Amino acid sequence: MHERKIILSTGQMQQIARYSLTFKDLVGDFDDDSVSIVCPEVYTYTVDDLYYALKNLLAADPTLKDFGEDWFYPIVRLSDAFDLNRACGRDKDTDSMPGKVHYPGLLVTDSEYFDMVWSNLEFAWEDNDGEKRLSEVFAFDVYISELERYFSNRSKPVSEWDFSDEEKENYVRYFVDDETVENAEEPELALARKFIEELIEKDSSLALYVKGYACYGGNRLYSCDWEASRDCITRLFEKKDDPQYANTLGYIYYYGRCNGGVPEYEKAFPYFVFAAANGLYEGKYKLADMYCHGFACRKSERTAQHLYKKVYEDSLLYFSIGEPANFADAALRMGNVYAKGIGTEVDFPKAYYYYLQADYAARLRAQSSNFFGDASVARNAQKTLAEVEEKLPADYFKEYAEYETPSFFAELASKGGCCVLTKSINADGRLELTAECIPAESGPDPDPVFLTVPQIKYCERTMKVTLVPDEDAVIWLKNDGKQIQYNFCEWSDVDARYEFFLDSELVGWVKADSYRFYG
Repeated sequence: MHERKIILSTGQMQQIARYSLTFKDLVGDFDDDSVSIVCPEVYTYTVDDLYYALKNLLAADPTLKDFGEDWFYPIVRLSDAFDLNRACGRDKDTDSMPGKVHYPGLLVTDSEYFDMVWSNLEFAWEDNDGEKRLSEVFAFDVYISELERYFSNRSKPVSEWDFSDEEKENYVRYFVDDETVENAEEPELALARKFIEELIEKDSSLALYVKGYACYGGNRLYSCDWEASRDCITRLFEKKDDPQYANTLGYIYYYGRCNGGVPEYEKAFPYFVFAAANGLYEGKYKLADMYCHGFACRKSERTAQHLYKKVYEDSLLYFSIGEPANFADAALRMGNVYAKGIGTEVDFPKAYYYYLQADYAARLRAQSSNFFGDASVARNAQKTLAEVEEKLPADYFKEYAEYETPSFFAELASKGGCCVLTKSINADGRLELTAECIPAESGPDPDPVFLTVPQIKYCERTMKVTLVPDEDAVIWLKNDGKQIQYNFCEWSDVDARYEFFLDSELVGWVKADSYRFYG
């Protein structure tokens, strides 16, 4: 069969790009194997061409079948010749271009608008009903209007463009994230501030939130401005009685942020009551602080201790599985309970236990957070830890902790998944038993165990524990005798030993009078 070769000129390619000419007009059946389309030059398909194409498509209103077969699909097949990847902004990693300013959530370039329209034309083409008219599935008026607005905007700086309130909110929403604020270029931040101020005039909750919490301590978007923060959060609280907003206002008044550093306890108290009543940890322990000192309320150390303990127990559950909650603050206050005798007797060893946890949790949180106050909590935890350490008995600290029936093996197994128990010899020639959590074949990864052993200054969330049994220990491990897997462990009173099971099968046991834990 003789092959027909059709050579397209640049002018013809422009006509095709604008839908003033279709492939069917030129070659008939484009799918005919006897037809070969040759484009000697690459055509620079522009968003202006696409605008004219929409106008012509609207006038012709082809069926989806004709739209796809006679125009859209052939262009896709000749995508290199029409330089579609460049037109849609997909030909290179524009994020890495030096000096490139990004405006997340906004369309501000030719390629972004081209890609938006082209992608929606593609969605229309993929409709299964080829007899439908294109106008039935493609909103011509919307996209033509969007392009006309873009053409009127693009000659101006982005800061002077006409954006809808929806577009402004879509953009501002990105700046809720601290990392976005930290990494943004100054033009991006300036546009965010402009949008925020304009949206606040329209009582936008999102804009009030972003500015209110940015001004709370300050960041790159807004410098610290306590009065602005208070005003924004107050408006938010009036719009929606969210306990987080109440808690924030409580902190502002408690520390006198808008009163020259002089606390306004009478204003703070009702906000903390509201936050605490809705289960917010910070509200509970700040309310406890107020009862502890009698700030704007009757002094009641018993009430304070009860609230501190409740917050500690609740936040410990979350912290143990890797969620920060506000455990550092809760543990710090439990340390204070025993260091200062708040509603109980002074007990420095107990205080040290909680301060050790507070120090660990605060340092952990400070590594991943720049939130106002986190560094202060970390410093306070270290300070109180050092102060109480000096008040402990001279023989309090040990080289190791010794247990007759340690629960570590069972605690690791209780976290889900599976554990591996390995027998080895350490550098001192002593026998060691190491238990480590490993992921199960199916299901979520196991949670770490939170261990606190104050006598050896050990506090950590861990998936692995090593114990040194006494020299007379007797150990049996199935198969090679060096390593087993287990998912259940219990102490047998009858045989005075720890027994390890994989499902219901006994796979090992350890019998020893004592176990040492070095941390």
